[in-house]
Amino acid sequence: MAEQLFVAPGWQELPLLLFALALALVFFLVIRQNARDYRDIEAWLAEEEIGR
Repeated sequence: MAEQLFVAPGWQELPLLLFALALALVFFLVIRQNARDYRDIEAWLAEEEIGR
């Protein structure tokens, strides 16, 4: 029974693999957008400091 855990994955695991890849893509896109927003906010704050 234990040796069945190490058998090569079959088509049954495909939906789980696709879900994991989609989740990884979503996390990547969210982190990338957050980095862009952070840079925009930093630039806006720097612009505000220059204007004072």
